Amino acid sequence: MEKCTKGYFEFDTRQDGLYLTVYPPQQGEPALDAGEVLYYIEKKNIYGCDIALIGDTVKKGATQEVTVKVSDETPYPVSEFGDYRISHDTMTLEAVFYPPFKGAEELTYEEIQKDLKNIGVISGISEEAIRLFLLEKRYFEIYVLAKGTKAREGSDGYIEYTFNTSLKPTPKMNEDGTVDFHTLENVNHIKSGDVVAILHPEDRGDNGTDILGRPVYPRKVKRAVFRYGKNMEVSEDKLKLISKVDGHVTLENDKVFVSNVLELVDVDASTGDINYSGSVMIKGNVLAGFKVKASGNVVVDGVVEGAEITAGGNIILQRGIQGMNKGVLTAGGNIASNFIENARVIAGKDIDTDAIMHSKVTARGNIEIHGRNGYLIGGFVRAGNLISAKTIGSDMGTNTIIGVGSDPELLIELDNIMKQINKESKDKAQLSQLISLLRRKQDTEGKLEPDKVEMLQKAMKNMILLDNSINKQKNEYNAKSELLVENKDARIKVNGSIYPGVKIEIGDISLFIRDKNNFCQYVLKDGEVTRINL
Repeated sequence: MEKCTKGYFEFDTRQDGLYLTVYPPQQGEPALDAGEVLYYIEKKNIYGCDIALIGDTVKKGATQEVTVKVSDETPYPVSEFGDYRISHDTMTLEAVFYPPFKGAEELTYEEIQKDLKNIGVISGISEEAIRLFLLEKRYFEIYVLAKGTKAREGSDGYIEYTFNTSLKPTPKMNEDGTVDFHTLENVNHIKSGDVVAILHPEDRGDNGTDILGRPVYPRKVKRAVFRYGKNMEVSEDKLKLISKVDGHVTLENDKVFVSNVLELVDVDASTGDINYSGSVMIKGNVLAGFKVKASGNVVVDGVVEGAEITAGGNIILQRGIQGMNKGVLTAGGNIASNFIENARVIAGKDIDTDAIMHSKVTARGNIEIHGRNGYLIGGFVRAGNLISAKTIGSDMGTNTIIGVGSDPELLIELDNIMKQINKESKDKAQLSQLISLLRRKQDTEGKLEPDKVEMLQKAMKNMILLDNSINKQKNEYNAKSELLVENKDARIKVNGSIYPGVKIEIGDISLFIRDKNNFCQYVLKDGEVTRINL
């Protein structure tokens, strides 16, 4: 037998019993671990050994060759053998080899190959690793004898849009400080024949093979499909979405709309309420009591009285809204209006205006009040990130509440969701440990007792339920997190004066203005609302 440079042992069956020889390591190699000897005798059912004597002999053998009689039994000599271990994912075969009894047979290349075949390993076998062991004879060390071929992961299909999907109507600032709401680029114009979207097909990837010769499949990928409304067609190669009309294009919840603009003079008794899939252009006024709903943008050249306007995109009021405490503007995108008075206004993104008076106004992004005076007087105004105005409140002490930053109720809700996710993740980790333990027991013993089988099945079922619950809560958390703006970016800018009677809220921290202040901004610093100069 080739000498092993590591510390190792050799049993010898003689007429009067079983002898153990421990060989010391060479060339700085590690000494023998007594556990390897104990595993060997347990594995090969060698009985009657003096365990204490074996331990003492291994210790002595760390520096010199030692031979002692450890049993009166005379077992049949054991040949060199390998202990083969297949990973749970059947992608790796590890082997640890053990020395033969003195004079017993050593493993050959062909015998190791036969061992692998007997345990079902037929793919990814490393001839080099087998020959390396036969050359080195490093016992009690892990050799990787086979590796499966991993699957090549693919990628999801996706849609590429050829137009600006996040248009923001930006008003022009005049030299005198007023804002021109007439020149706003808020529509993606297209011509007939224009390509509005391109489909990039999914890549399904390639199968791999585990060491048992079975296919290993890549993760399932998502297929992308065009979602679109009227006035469009798909190209012959199914990869392009093409407009059939002149008009404009918008994207709403991953669905493309191409539409001609609906133009009206007024919204009044002659038209009734408007519900239109696309954009609406109103040359005149929207009278009190009527409703306008559009999946795209709504543009009104005249005045909006106590009416309701709902837009999936932007709302542009060239003059403004006199809400009469009944008017409501709701936009999924931006809102631009000359003035907002006695109205309820909700914007999914930003709001630009010359004045806000006695209204309840909220925006997920910024609220910027321009104009010569830039009034923000009375009511409740809240933005996700920024409120900017020239005059906030009045010298009459008008009650005015303005707030920026995260919604405290939303923060509490997100915190509760995350606590539940963490709890269920810990439960999942415990179940995973239990499943791994039961599977190892099954691999070692060949089968499980009926109660253990039932326990394994129940654990796997609960694992699936926890996975589904965690994924659902993560989706809910991500969706609600999109509504959250970090307080560190939130601020209120006063480009002129702010008066007593104004209450400032940043996140869940508030401050009452006691004295008139000029040209400043309010931010959250060290847990307090702090005034700093512009």
